[in-house]
Amino acid sequence: MNALSTAASGRLRGELARFVLVGITSVVIDFAVYRGLLALAIAVHPAKTAGYIAGAVFGYFANRSFTFRVGAQWRQRELLSFIAVYLIALGANVVVNSLVLAVLGRGEIALVSAFVAATGVSAAMNFVGLKLFVFGANAAVQATTAAPARADGAARLSLSLVIPCYNEAANLPLLVARLRETFLDDRAEVVLVDNGSTDDSPAVLARLLAGQERIRSVRVEVNQGYGYGILTGLRAARGDVLGWTHADMQTDPQDALRGLVLYDQAADPARVFVKGRRYGRPAADVAFTVGMSVFETVLMSRRMWDINAQPTLFPRAFFERWREPPHDFALDLYAYYQALRDGLRVQRFAVRFGERAHGSSHWNVNWQAKLRFIKRTVDFSLRLRQGLQERA
Repeated sequence: MNALSTAASGRLRGELARFVLVGITSVVIDFAVYRGLLALAIAVHPAKTAGYIAGAVFGYFANRSFTFRVGAQWRQRELLSFIAVYLIALGANVVVNSLVLAVLGRGEIALVSAFVAATGVSAAMNFVGLKLFVFGANAAVQATTAAPARADGAARLSLSLVIPCYNEAANLPLLVARLRETFLDDRAEVVLVDNGSTDDSPAVLARLLAGQERIRSVRVEVNQGYGYGILTGLRAARGDVLGWTHADMQTDPQDALRGLVLYDQAADPARVFVKGRRYGRPAADVAFTVGMSVFETVLMSRRMWDINAQPTLFPRAFFERWREPPHDFALDLYAYYQALRDGLRVQRFAVRFGERAHGSSHWNVNWQAKLRFIKRTVDFSLRLRQGLQERA
């Protein structure tokens, strides 16, 4: 099994497990309403329909946020797809329930048996429908569908997404497959930066990118830091909007296309800075992020939150004004702060932050590594603050 199918299988198992937990709770709600209405002498079919709807309403919200972890706002298409899937499953639920009761009668065992059979059939239909037609399909449509033409008649902007890759040979097949699957907008290109890798990354990239037009790579011969690799990619980029994200698949590169839509909708795209806002992270990492955010907010006298979230997107003209940006992980802080200092409008949107597909982080390994990261970031923050005071 290759890397892509392994990761997909893992995601499917996780979704199934969460769906079962949500389903159990939905069934309890469904059954309680159903039997309660029967006790009030309501007919079987109306009682079954009411119970099913009560469980379905809970299931919708729980599956959206917990099972499939959809971070985007509601879309009309998603709601319509949900209604269609649940109506079809509801029909199957009522039909199966009626057939079992017709065969077994109306005794207590028959009622339970009919309920279990009907629920099992509808649950299977719901999972497939939600995954393929509601949450999964609509997330891709939202991210890849072209945005409406700008009201002012201006041309829609192009995107160059830079992804630094350092010893990510095992992740590259999964990453490139995801890019080929989602980067369908002809305005978007991806620049994969082989950031001085010492593994098989050069050969893997050459094989995976053969014949590709909108996915290309540049090579840094000797690794000089995370930020240096990104800066190399930004200088090679061609788009009107530039940005970066990670190669480890903890954040979906497709998120950058969602960010590009914000530029299509902006009255003045040259004054917009877009950044993700992570959810789904371990509690320890969230605590670390909160501490760093509070420190930077106080030090820089500007509200700065979840500084290292991805993707990070900005206009080309903004990048061309940078002076002596850092070559390490402080580049995220530098770009974010400069955007606030220049008066750009910062727009955030929710992005799911998951597990690495392969390997381990190059810095977030343990608390010792976090402390080293904190020291480097604090040192850079103090130098940045001092420079601002000297220019004031």
